[in-house]
Amino acid sequence: MPATQMPQLIFALSVAREMAKRERHADVLVILIDEALKEAKEEALRYGILVDIEEETELQ
Repeated sequence: MPATQMPQLIFALSVAREMAKRERHADVLVILIDEALKEAKEEALRYGILVDIEEETELQ
């Protein structure tokens, strides 16, 4: 993935995580999204991109 798209990916995963947390029986999905989010943040750091997304964001 191009480095320029990493922040968008991390933001999208963060939003997906918050949506999954609101669903019943989505615990495994939240775990998988958390893992993908962790990997995306690590990849961004390898490119020198610092992405700071608050973990506990509230969707409106």
